[in-house]
Amino acid sequence: MNSPIFNVSYKGWSLGEVVGYGYLLDFTDLAASSTQTYGLRLKGSAPLGGVKALYTAEYAAQRDYRDNPRDYSLNYYLVEGGVGLTNAEFKLGYEVLGGNGTVAFQTPLATLHAMNGWADQFLVTPGAGLKDAYLSATTTVLGTRLEAIYHDFRADNNSTRYGTEWDLQAVKAIDKTYAVGAKYARYDAKSFSVDTDKFWLWAEAKF
Repeated sequence: MNSPIFNVSYKGWSLGEVVGYGYLLDFTDLAASSTQTYGLRLKGSAPLGGVKALYTAEYAAQRDYRDNPRDYSLNYYLVEGGVGLTNAEFKLGYEVLGGNGTVAFQTPLATLHAMNGWADQFLVTPGAGLKDAYLSATTTVLGTRLEAIYHDFRADNNSTRYGTEWDLQAVKAIDKTYAVGAKYARYDAKSFSVDTDKFWLWAEAKF
């Protein structure tokens, strides 16, 4: 595997941090997964009255690379806006991983569980692509961080509605070293996969 990778960030712009990246992934034993991806991401915040405006925008282009037998070119888009209050954040986002019905935009190096729902239904993007419209809310109550996310999943190149999902999480820091948490994901299938429930309960220690 010979895969050049670059990721460059710039934080000197008043609008926020800008990141440019390129991933040229050459999978020798799995040529159909070899891709070249180039993208640009902006993430920032700005005061808005008595609150904080939050925003993220990203675009990436992906195409076949090296010995990949498929000839394709696909796009990725992300637009996210939100409001930060003293003790809460609310965000609304729209993410598109392009698909042509056979091949779709893939992110093999990403922390996949953190993206597109904790029920892990879209670790591999379906051939028709993926549109993820989501709403999230986070706050802290009595030292417990609470988070709720709602997803509406649809295909990119047709009108198929894949399903919806609720993700809920609570994390309590006991002190600077120990914390406990619980997380629940509920995926309601419409035309992709099956209804899925997942639950996590954990404890952690940081030294």
